[in-house]
Amino acid sequence: MKQKITFCTAGHIDHGKSSLVIALTGEDPDTRPEEKMRGMTIDLGFTFMPVNDEEIAIIDVPGHEDFVRTMIAGSWGVDYFLLTIASDEGVMPQTIEHAEIIASIGLKEGVIAMTRVDLANDKMRLSSREEARTLAEEMGFTDTNIIETSAVTGVGINELRDELARLTRKGGREREIREPFFLPIDRILSIPGHGTVVAGTVACGTYRLGKPLRLLPHDMEVRVRSVQTHGQSVDEVYPGQRSAFNLPRVEAEMLERGNCLVDGDIYRTSSIITVTYNHSKRAEKPLLHRQRVRLLTGTAEVIGRMSILDRDTLMPGDNTICQFMSEKPLVTRYGDPFIICHFSTKRVIGGGRVLDPHSKRVRRKKELVERYRQIEKDGERGLIELIMKEMPADRLLWTEEEIARRASFSEEKTRRHIETLKGDLNRIGDGYITTELLSYLGERVRGALERYHRENPTAKGMEVGSLFKKLGYSISDRATMSGIIEMIEGVQIEGKIVYLSESDVALSRSQRHLVERIIKELEPEGDEIKILGESGLREIVGSPDERNFEAVMTYLTRQGDVFRLFGNKVIGKKTLNNAINFLKDVLSERGTVRASEFKEIAGISRRDATAILDHLNNLGYTRRVSGTHYPPDNEKRE
Repeated sequence: MKQKITFCTAGHIDHGKSSLVIALTGEDPDTRPEEKMRGMTIDLGFTFMPVNDEEIAIIDVPGHEDFVRTMIAGSWGVDYFLLTIASDEGVMPQTIEHAEIIASIGLKEGVIAMTRVDLANDKMRLSSREEARTLAEEMGFTDTNIIETSAVTGVGINELRDELARLTRKGGREREIREPFFLPIDRILSIPGHGTVVAGTVACGTYRLGKPLRLLPHDMEVRVRSVQTHGQSVDEVYPGQRSAFNLPRVEAEMLERGNCLVDGDIYRTSSIITVTYNHSKRAEKPLLHRQRVRLLTGTAEVIGRMSILDRDTLMPGDNTICQFMSEKPLVTRYGDPFIICHFSTKRVIGGGRVLDPHSKRVRRKKELVERYRQIEKDGERGLIELIMKEMPADRLLWTEEEIARRASFSEEKTRRHIETLKGDLNRIGDGYITTELLSYLGERVRGALERYHRENPTAKGMEVGSLFKKLGYSISDRATMSGIIEMIEGVQIEGKIVYLSESDVALSRSQRHLVERIIKELEPEGDEIKILGESGLREIVGSPDERNFEAVMTYLTRQGDVFRLFGNKVIGKKTLNNAINFLKDVLSERGTVRASEFKEIAGISRRDATAILDHLNNLGYTRRVSGTHYPPDNEKRE
């Protein structure tokens, strides 16, 4: 697919934009009777001309200050500008205003046509060219040549065509073909026999005839009967193309410039957007916090208030982060350019770019300004990071789909940016949690479990669902909860039960002393088998508090220092090793052993011998058949 190239005119009223377009294309972009009568462009005009064996589009926009909105609608989404400056008058106030507009919306390349050269003397021509050159440098225009022309005599017209051809060969601005289809509507027509037709420049994505689209901000699905681009019926349209869509059963009266045709549910309306804003150094007054203004973006104009996040007043020439609070829903995307006009005079006072198309209203916070400054540097990736950090208080995970909808990115683009954040994000099932949030959650989980273990010493741990509910998180998927727990250091999960790893159980000073006494009391001499009853052990170590004793015994059991046997018997680690050695010796010598035999060898009671042999059997050191213990690989069965 080869991208269609689109130019837009700009310049002061009556500086010859429409006449120049006629000289270039042979077509008059002013087609309305009112435009003919008043001798000025009122609405957008569209013409096409062949260049380099292909067809380019030229959008002719009005120059009068009353039609700034129309001018912005026509210039948004195009590839290059065609700025006109009359040689006999030079740079005028609206020339500067239009130059600021096209610079603010991201157009940095184009051509400056010095018109009416036949009416200017040499001094006028030289002065006007110098003014044009200075303006281009001030606006940061690059690769922008200045060509003298006359629509009357034809001077410079061929040279201007060659310059348009040169820029066309460079190709247009980069557009995203893989993102969902997005078309801001700038023209609405009602054609007898056909119904409503809407037109605009495709901002991103592709559309193939037959697929329904959504109309925003109405949020209604519409059917497309036919599509045209550059005057030809087509089945598919691409980014950068001027396209017209025939929408049956849609009343033209319900539509307005600024509505959008979109594919899918990624794009949504919003009432608050966060932006980076430059207050024009030519603005007559400072911008005040919460000042009512007009915002123009895409093809839309909305009224709202600019909330300055880090100060009360923004002086001419200053830049900062603001939130625009719209009085009606609008549709924007990350990076979309916008213009701010004074509410009453409609004069341009500044512009900038959208950093967050779906913001939450915030009170002025300097740290938030710094966060959005980082987004300016990091681009789309920075917005993904911001979204991950603004997790609602009752949530832990974002899915790719949720992140994509919040950012108005495709899931493919979202996935690409997430890949670059691997060190800061952790994937759990279909969702992601930030490393920062996981660390914070880990502290809360360990704290909750420590309290639980102190209050419930006989319980192994908490039920995982109860734990998350206690912490205030709403998660219904147990696999997700388990996945989160498995990533927290010092915490273990078995089935539904969550508990602290032994090394992380916090013991009081008295409990640590009790641990030392229990271990000392269970320590055998040499190869002795020392086995005690729990109640007797508690009396020996002097622990009248049964709950406290149980908490310490649970801790020692998990540590592997104490082993609880059948019949409320207890042995220590060294006794267990001694018993294992005795068992191995007797099995090697006799091949089998019974409790009555083992008690004689170990010097303990038959009840104690039974308890120890049963424990060793459970550990896999023997296989018991009808009271006789065999080596584990013995094939005898009950």
